[in-house]
Amino acid sequence: MMSFVVLLAAAAVSAEPELAWKETPHSLALTRGEQVVWQFNYKKEDGKPYFHPVTIAGGDPVTDLRPADHFWHKAIWFSWKTINGVLYWEEDPKTGNSPGETEVVEVQATPRDDHSARFELALSYHPPGQPAVLVERRMVEVSAPTADGAYHIDWQSTFTAGEADVVLDRTPIAGEPNGVSWGGYAGLSLRLVPALRQWQFSDSDGPVKEVTKQARWIAFSGPTQDGRSAAIVVLDHPQSFRHPTPWYLIQGMPYFSPAVLYRSPHTLPAKQSLMLKYRMLLQPAAADRAAIEKQWQAFASQP
Repeated sequence: MMSFVVLLAAAAVSAEPELAWKETPHSLALTRGEQVVWQFNYKKEDGKPYFHPVTIAGGDPVTDLRPADHFWHKAIWFSWKTINGVLYWEEDPKTGNSPGETEVVEVQATPRDDHSARFELALSYHPPGQPAVLVERRMVEVSAPTADGAYHIDWQSTFTAGEADVVLDRTPIAGEPNGVSWGGYAGLSLRLVPALRQWQFSDSDGPVKEVTKQARWIAFSGPTQDGRSAAIVVLDHPQSFRHPTPWYLIQGMPYFSPAVLYRSPHTLPAKQSLMLKYRMLLQPAAADRAAIEKQWQAFASQP
């Protein structure tokens, strides 16, 4: 009887669909059977590249693309708010364009046999029809999923100003002239599906109540639609600009972001650079602070 059960288990494992790549001129996706594990989209006409859909261990997608309340939210994506006073964040629902253009100049996608992948991108920021005021070299590495379906996304962006100083700014926060309670956002952002609104934010100190707390990492964790535990964690590297970053957290969307400009704008001198470096963990388990702290230590030790 025992050997029969073992054979049945082995058959179930062997029957699980294999991982495979699905590549188009504008995207790369890792699939398991009919399901997309993750997909990175970089169509030049769409402007800002983004990850969507993103799933955890065979569950439903956790990312939300262009929700009705904020059409310009693109699942997992990066956007500055304003550069030299020009808006790059919001997009016109009719055209999909912002007053400032985030141009995808070059993309090199490298899917590997072990089901990890690397992306190298060159991006240019400029008002339409004008020369670049800021350029970016972006490197994104996605690890191969482990046996339980966990994987991570490493994101490193180096921004270099052009011939003149560049002012990176955001909507003023409360207490500043013309400030508002919802100001301060810009940068790497995660917009998640409404089904995750019951999830909770935490950091190394425990549950996070403040919406703009500084921390070296933030976890967002709770039950999935099928009742399993899962977590999405973002780690901030010590070499990243303004580490430890303030975090912009909205549980009701849900949305969260390492908001490097929250405390103040930044002027990047001409020809100078700044770097942002993060790791996103997607894991089919509840957030364990001690385990996440070990993962942050390992990430922080990398040059």
